[in-house]
Amino acid sequence: MNLNAGRNFEGLDDSAIELRARRALAGLFNVADPNRVIFTSGITASLNMILNGLLKEGDHVLTSGVEHNAVARPLEMLRRKGVIEVDHLQCQADGTLDPESVHKAFLPNTRLVVLTHASNVLGTILPIRECFRIARERGALTVLDAAQTAGVFPFSMDDQNIDVLAFTGHKGLRGLAGTGGFVLSPSAAEQMAPWLSGGTGSASDNLEQPDFLPDKFEPGTHNILGILSLALSVEEILRLGVDVIRAREMTLTAKFLELCEGLPNLRVHGPKDAKRSAAIVSVDSPGGDVGVMAGRLYYEHGVITRSGLHCSPLAHKTAGTFPHGTLRFSLGYDTTEKELFDVAEALKKVL
Repeated sequence: MNLNAGRNFEGLDDSAIELRARRALAGLFNVADPNRVIFTSGITASLNMILNGLLKEGDHVLTSGVEHNAVARPLEMLRRKGVIEVDHLQCQADGTLDPESVHKAFLPNTRLVVLTHASNVLGTILPIRECFRIARERGALTVLDAAQTAGVFPFSMDDQNIDVLAFTGHKGLRGLAGTGGFVLSPSAAEQMAPWLSGGTGSASDNLEQPDFLPDKFEPGTHNILGILSLALSVEEILRLGVDVIRAREMTLTAKFLELCEGLPNLRVHGPKDAKRSAAIVSVDSPGGDVGVMAGRLYYEHGVITRSGLHCSPLAHKTAGTFPHGTLRFSLGYDTTEKELFDVAEALKKVL
């Protein structure tokens, strides 16, 4: 995408750029009030703010067995401090989660259900609408880690029963690194306490953090260049259509899975079904070293992958690939079918 084509942002001040980005993101997630979109330095900061702002001593949290460390580590830190209890809902080896497990694990003090939308290791799409519906019916708030799906999956907060949605800018949203944020339902915005505080340029006569959005959760100086990148990229995504992006990525994923299934001595992990997966394919080879495989793919064939645990040991324990990890291929809207064939051929040589 050419984000600069036909654009003129001369004369836009910081607040105008922020409002432009808020409006674009509110449109993407079907949120009526752009002020409910909060900017941070990335999804890790967002999730720390959300979890520390919503959880209190004695609370119980349900999360999944395929979470990224951006969720798992803040929860574990609070658990070790004796603030909360945490239960990880068991997924099948391919990352599939049964929504009924939420019912079974729910306790009287369950405060939050926190789930990733899609595993960054296995690609598996979790049934968040059903899981979050159960959570809301039982009085808990719901938090979604949309790192793998924002900008590439068509969904809205209301349709998926989401109270807080955390996003990162540098993946499907096509913004610069060091950008991200979260989006709040009115109820969550009221219940969540600020975890960071400082100057906002508003209500400066008061030593307390402002209680109105977005200032309640946005102290300090913003990454305005990063936010501008988000405004432009999300506007482009909306013009193209998230449903178009999703359809393209499903087609590519299905083709690459087909190519991988035809390779000897290769194990494919995850659901092996493009309709149930993000555009992620994780593999390993019995007796092989995924780090060596990644190195050979890059240095001998120019193919960039990622190997290891991908900041998600929970997912690898679920999949049975801990501690050696997997080799992960990430596809995107701009990937071509020729590139898929070239990568499959390179992988065959490495194997």
